[in-house]
Amino acid sequence: MSLTRFTAIAETVPNELWERIAYFANAREDSFLGPPKDIVNICLACRSFDRAIRFDDNPSLYARIFRFKFDYHAPLRRFGINWLTTRSMALELKKRIIVLKQVRQRVCTMQDLWTCYLMMLENDGRNERQLIEWAHLYGYLKRETCLRYEADLHSNTNWFQNTETTSLLLWLWTRVDDVRIENPRVRDSLIYPLLHNLIVASFRYPNFYGPESHLHIPSTEVARCTWSSTPTTPVARVNHFAKEFDLATPLLNVASFLVWTVRLETIREVTPFDRSSISSLPPDRESAIARRMQGPTQTDVLEFHRAQIRAPTHCPSVLCTSFEEEILTQCVKESSEGISLVLGSRRYDQDWHRLAACSDSRAPSLNDNAYTPGALLGNWEGFFVQPSLEDHIALVDDPNRIPAEPVPLYRHPLYFTLQEHHCYDPDVPLAPGSDCTGGQDVLNAWLPQGITLKQYENEIEALDPVSHRNVRYHTFLPKRWDGTQNERVPGTSRKSGGTDENNLTNSFSYPNDILITGQTSEENGAAWGHYILIGRVRLWDGLIVLLRTPRDPTRSDLGRWIFRGYLHDYNLVGHWRETSTSPNLTGYQGGFVAHNLLDHTCM
Repeated sequence: MSLTRFTAIAETVPNELWERIAYFANAREDSFLGPPKDIVNICLACRSFDRAIRFDDNPSLYARIFRFKFDYHAPLRRFGINWLTTRSMALELKKRIIVLKQVRQRVCTMQDLWTCYLMMLENDGRNERQLIEWAHLYGYLKRETCLRYEADLHSNTNWFQNTETTSLLLWLWTRVDDVRIENPRVRDSLIYPLLHNLIVASFRYPNFYGPESHLHIPSTEVARCTWSSTPTTPVARVNHFAKEFDLATPLLNVASFLVWTVRLETIREVTPFDRSSISSLPPDRESAIARRMQGPTQTDVLEFHRAQIRAPTHCPSVLCTSFEEEILTQCVKESSEGISLVLGSRRYDQDWHRLAACSDSRAPSLNDNAYTPGALLGNWEGFFVQPSLEDHIALVDDPNRIPAEPVPLYRHPLYFTLQEHHCYDPDVPLAPGSDCTGGQDVLNAWLPQGITLKQYENEIEALDPVSHRNVRYHTFLPKRWDGTQNERVPGTSRKSGGTDENNLTNSFSYPNDILITGQTSEENGAAWGHYILIGRVRLWDGLIVLLRTPRDPTRSDLGRWIFRGYLHDYNLVGHWRETSTSPNLTGYQGGFVAHNLLDHTCM
């Protein structure tokens, strides 16, 4: 066929058919990774083809290619279908292809890092394949780590200077699950001194998304006198799906502690445990009781040595090559029923909502998505680290001090069992307590001093010592949860206002307050000390504060500490601190992380 004849026929082909040809030429397993390179070759076939699939004239084609190459269940779930327009997905495809090339060439900007981070928050398998397999994200992270390791202390590329960049890099590191084959030089560059110094001086960097001084979002007048014992997290202007908005930078200290922990645990896996170091301990609890000995046994120490937090895993990707628009509706259903519930983007929904709601730390937005009720229920195991008091004081006294040698960190076991108790409208929750600064007493877990709790079968009753008011909190039971956002509420129905103590109503509600109670088990308490815990969840950003006190009130040597942190992928990670120092000052503190042994994906 002559070129003239071919061109004449091409002019009669509908644009929709050209679009289908171009789409299926690029929506193949062997062309999944990287840019849609066959587009260029197809455009050379004839001018009609070029006009039909030009980016500015046919965003529908590029939106379809975006849905083939990248995950969109998470933005569809978080933003709604009106956000993911044809044009916004086409522009996002164009932006991401540029970013992937930048990562591959090791020349990322701050906006590129934000795009990578948001892709990981939205990952259901495809995003990470593009970043890891095609753009070689790990290679970029390793290069940046080594550069920052060698950078001058006062350089802008130094680990400790640009906290926004450092935070994004470390959060991308948290997704690396091949640490067992990691280059030892890269691993050591991360652990010493970069991560180690971030951890021992964690009070210099953002620990919270909003001021600790208030449980509830402060009014405009009150906001002027809010405080936090650590700096506020930076806010960035981000472009995502062709829209610009502000996001709070993910917390640097949470990422640094997770990355540090995973690498230390990997080292422990390949390092033989010196059993001679515990030979003087009784072999098990039965032997300890027979010998009238208290404290840990050999079994307890070995169990603690083997314990690990929840480490990242790859999410299996399923390619969908359908051309029809109905794919959006179908994939939403698959997202809610399939593997993404366990391995994919749903486990990062709370991370996303915290970033969005807390972009203004002084005036955060109301948010029912920053914490999933019931997430703290279960048995937790982990550890906390403790620097020497002298080293801590030296770092506090000299804000610019970077230790020449790593400050020793002492690792201690952390075990507790927690329950949640929910208050619902129209019941009014406990008012927070007040402290010496005029804040809401974070050192008492935002609870009034002298609070007393009475435990009943499926609820607790809290007595407010100030107002002398009894407040009922329903104990969370997994069977009451509807699997999404709400609990089947026993008692008062929002619609009827009636009560039924013995039956569940048809009302679904998000709690207006969450109290936490807990304790160490008898077995773990016998090894590491008996404690009781009480705490509260700050619902607008998901900050959890637990007050831990000795079960025996005469054991003041065990310490009265608070543990403040956020849930990330079933790990509770944050910082403990003593409660004798004024709350707005830097008290003696250190990091902690604990993993929930209860499989919440089956609740």
